Amino acid sequence: MKQKWRCLLMALCWPVMAVAQEKQHTREQPRDTTGSPRKLREVNITGNNRTKSEAAALKKSVVPVTILSGKEIENRASNLNEMLARQAGVQIRQTGGLGSEARISIRGLEGKRVQIFIEGNPLNTPDGSLSINDIPLQLIERIEIYKGTVPAWLGGDGLGGAVNIVIKHRDISYLDASVTRESNHTTILSLLGKKTFERAGMELGAGLFYTATENDYTMESPYQPGLRIKRDHDAYQSLMAGTSLRFHKLWFDEIELEGVYLRNDKQIQGIQRNIQQAKNSADSRILALNARKEGLWHGRLDVRYSLILGSFTTHLTDTSSWMYNWDGSRYPSILGKGEIGTGPNLSSNRQQELRHRLNLNYKLATAWSLNLNNTIRKAGFNPDDSLGNAYAGKNMYNYPGDLFNSVTGLALEGAVLEGKLLMSASLKHYYYQVSGYNTNIYVIGEPDKVSNVQQDVGYNLGIRYNFTPALLVKASYEKALRMPQPTELFGDGALITPAITLHPELAHNVTAGIFYDGKLSDQRRLQLESNVFYMDVSNLIQLAGNGLSLGYVNYQQARIKGVDAEVKYDISRDFYVSGNATWQRLTDAMRYLPGSNHVANPTYQLQLPNIPSFFTNWSVEYHHDGWPFSHSRTRVIYEGSYVHQYDYGFAVSSYENLRIPGYHTHNLAWEQSFRRNRYTITAEVHNLADAIVINNYNNPLPGRTWRLRFRYLLFGKNQ
Repeated sequence: MKQKWRCLLMALCWPVMAVAQEKQHTREQPRDTTGSPRKLREVNITGNNRTKSEAAALKKSVVPVTILSGKEIENRASNLNEMLARQAGVQIRQTGGLGSEARISIRGLEGKRVQIFIEGNPLNTPDGSLSINDIPLQLIERIEIYKGTVPAWLGGDGLGGAVNIVIKHRDISYLDASVTRESNHTTILSLLGKKTFERAGMELGAGLFYTATENDYTMESPYQPGLRIKRDHDAYQSLMAGTSLRFHKLWFDEIELEGVYLRNDKQIQGIQRNIQQAKNSADSRILALNARKEGLWHGRLDVRYSLILGSFTTHLTDTSSWMYNWDGSRYPSILGKGEIGTGPNLSSNRQQELRHRLNLNYKLATAWSLNLNNTIRKAGFNPDDSLGNAYAGKNMYNYPGDLFNSVTGLALEGAVLEGKLLMSASLKHYYYQVSGYNTNIYVIGEPDKVSNVQQDVGYNLGIRYNFTPALLVKASYEKALRMPQPTELFGDGALITPAITLHPELAHNVTAGIFYDGKLSDQRRLQLESNVFYMDVSNLIQLAGNGLSLGYVNYQQARIKGVDAEVKYDISRDFYVSGNATWQRLTDAMRYLPGSNHVANPTYQLQLPNIPSFFTNWSVEYHHDGWPFSHSRTRVIYEGSYVHQYDYGFAVSSYENLRIPGYHTHNLAWEQSFRRNRYTITAEVHNLADAIVINNYNNPLPGRTWRLRFRYLLFGKNQ
């Protein structure tokens, strides 16, 4: 144990040993002097100078990160998941259309293993009802996609992948309204506004967002060849309303109070069998306090603080006395009641949460800084399903649970050799405590109350070296952990039983990459980037069971290796092309079956199922100012994608047909703005060739779809 801590201490102190070699008057790190043509997304960031410099510094940091500019996506008729899916190393694993389950996959790790943040605060709600797609594109300043190593200042847990969304902040009053119509009877409405009171140093903002869709596209059954099914029980509605009050003339540089309400209603669409009655719904209420103060302690200390209170209620309604065939005929439920579980459910599960985040950044010297970040999450889970209990003849569901976890990170970063060599080292301490009841269908009498307390330490090291202002290399290593989530620990209060004794997931990640960003002429600019990566992950949490009793277990171990590459090129002032490709291989690293030290695992070293091994994206864009009128802007975009075939089950035998076919998709988009972006019309067609796209355990996705969007943006004057 002493040796372990000695190694960790040396890791943190490693950059300090280098600072002694630096001159006493260390020069400031050189700024990015590569130029900035307007097109390339990695550096074309809208907003004030501060956000631009933050984005440039992130791209030149030690961690592998892709930065997607909000300016390039704010007028698109696509959603955020679709934009992320076009980035190198990123896939979106979907089960259906808008509102269906969608998990972000970064380098093969997906779902809860990829943390989603809004300005450093975790986005996740207990049931996933608040998803990344609920964030309107016009709100976004930039999106940071971290791959392999996650900076300690983000404060969350994960296995080497994270997405951080930075919200756009305008210093003037404005009104932003948009309406979108799409295929499958889809309507999306958005209304944003802010009023600034400059003399009082106050801003008042509000937003209202509504989405409704039938998702009634026709699909071919992946289980019954030749059977075409119209999805008639997949409707989704979402309503989100929020308000904020911000002050910037108090002792704090900025302090903000926010309130958000979110309501989701989602029918459950069957794939293997016809489901006609079961549905989910959720209500979320969130209050947040955010504060920022810079320049304390002789101008060296910056402080950021967030406090979030949340109340989340989820409902599952599955009470039908009938089951249905695909031809519309029905028959009495074989369970008496219910279509999807082991019996009827009418659950109402409530979770109360408190989250805190404190970030302190201290400038040790001109080019050196020390960052301390602490996050705390406290949650109470209270399920209720009286109908399910009555059917089971005992109390199966109404058992509360409590969770407390904390992640504390300490990071040291600095530059030497006149800023050419940047080094970073950090430690993370993970702690969680959970208590609940060990209940399932087989327990007789009252279940035992159990608790679980665990802690561990993670760390990372990274370096970046600039050979020239345009060319750099970087490498990083991270020991990362992901703590179990409340839904994994406590179940869902209906179909999934608690698993209080889960252990954290663990990953050892190594990444190395090269990046070039240079001007070839006044109008031509080229970016090239490539990364290789290796991950060794263990204690992966999987949902397992026999159909009567489902619960999460620490089951799988895997090894991941791969490479991704990306090119972006401004051909001229008006034309831009880009492309990326990713190859990855995820293999089962369990030599023996779980719970056995001698029974060979038949899937050892086989490719893990349901994860594509190769995919690529490309795009061509034409943009021109001044047509058809002055102060107008035209963008025409073609996008293409290819995903190679892969299996949704282990390929143990060549006789098994568990293959998801590969596919090509092509999109076309046209944006036309007038009067300096006051009015914008966007038209898009996705999947032009109407290709059959099957994703995520054999779930068919929509075919060809169209979208039409109108946006109105009005700026006012400060008072």
